[in-house]
Amino acid sequence: MDKFHDPDHMNCDDFTQADFFEYKGEDLFEVKDYFWAYYQDAIAKKYMVYGNPISTSPGAEFRVYDRYLGAERDFLNFCSYNYLGYSNHPDVIRTVQETVGKYGTGAVSAPLLSGYYDLTRQLEEAIAAFKKKEEAVVFPTGYGVNLGVLSCLLKPGDTAVLDILSHASIYDGARLAGAEIKVFSHNNAAHLEKILKSLNHKRVIVCIEGVYSMDGDLANLPEIVEVCKRYGAKILLDEAHASLIFGDSGRGVAEYYGLEDQIELTVGTFSKSFGAIGGFVAGERKLMTYLRLYARSYVFSCAMAPHTAAGILKVLELFGNDKSCREKLWENTFYMQRKLKEAGFDIGNTASQVIPVIVGDDRKLRELSKSIYSKGLYTGVVTFPAVSKKRTRLRLSMSSCHTEEQIDTCISILKSAFEYP
Repeated sequence: MDKFHDPDHMNCDDFTQADFFEYKGEDLFEVKDYFWAYYQDAIAKKYMVYGNPISTSPGAEFRVYDRYLGAERDFLNFCSYNYLGYSNHPDVIRTVQETVGKYGTGAVSAPLLSGYYDLTRQLEEAIAAFKKKEEAVVFPTGYGVNLGVLSCLLKPGDTAVLDILSHASIYDGARLAGAEIKVFSHNNAAHLEKILKSLNHKRVIVCIEGVYSMDGDLANLPEIVEVCKRYGAKILLDEAHASLIFGDSGRGVAEYYGLEDQIELTVGTFSKSFGAIGGFVAGERKLMTYLRLYARSYVFSCAMAPHTAAGILKVLELFGNDKSCREKLWENTFYMQRKLKEAGFDIGNTASQVIPVIVGDDRKLRELSKSIYSKGLYTGVVTFPAVSKKRTRLRLSMSSCHTEEQIDTCISILKSAFEYP
């Protein structure tokens, strides 16, 4: 609070976004004046690389409106979650276009009323079969899945035990439920066991991710499952970044480890490898029926648009017939990881298409993001509160659509920004 004096004369170099997240003034809206001054100074210094409108499909290259030029220009895209290229696949686009002609542009109702379409039901059946679960429920957003499932099942007095790197939607769902939240060190089964052993009740759920969205590493699923079973804790596994990527059939990290039958709740999104929007939860039919009637982010949201469901169904069909796009994604991923390591970058323990380039200092991250942006490279620029203050980073999202030349250009830009030889 001592740093906040005159909102008309603020130097953004003296602040990080964490300062505003933690700010608490006498007036509820007071923070806006300070943040606005910070924001305007960041734009003036060309640090603000967020929120530029994109005007083409999310391919390996796309056109972006550059607020500093006041015009559009081309960027290399290492930011989108379009891992397998399905968002702009011609067969998917054609299917969506045809479906819009039949059904219109949206569901325009809640799913329990007139928003539940035949295509939605087909998608739920297809996801349940794909994930080898009895039933699935489709939500309009991935965020809404974790929010709805956890806030529905947990009650005050229950405990949600979260990997410390769990997604914000998992934290928010547990908070909304009023449950006690305990966190264990990332992927540390021994720490998880210590927490579970200290609890004196059985209404406990352990929440983990198949692929962690900021670090790209995999859940230590075998050891975590063993500990959970020992103490009778339920498991929620978020396969958002793992679906269609891991496992022989693409079902995710649970399939990769051969532990699908040990997971009570599998959740995921359609906004990554499926190239669309929405999310799902899959599990026992009785439990899915309960969630369908009580998960508030499902009951009180407008349902998924029919054309979105049709596009995802087409993706499942394409992937089932030809997985060459995944093979290309892995080829690109391994090439990028190897080249980054050879150049001396810290990419953590990533084992996936999500590749962090650790910076560790918010102010240094600003200069780096400004540099790569000016050179035409678009990546995730990840700062607090998405990651800890000491683990800020650039996040590269690989795609099957990238060429080796584009990857080499990306690395060259990064080396120049970091001033690596």
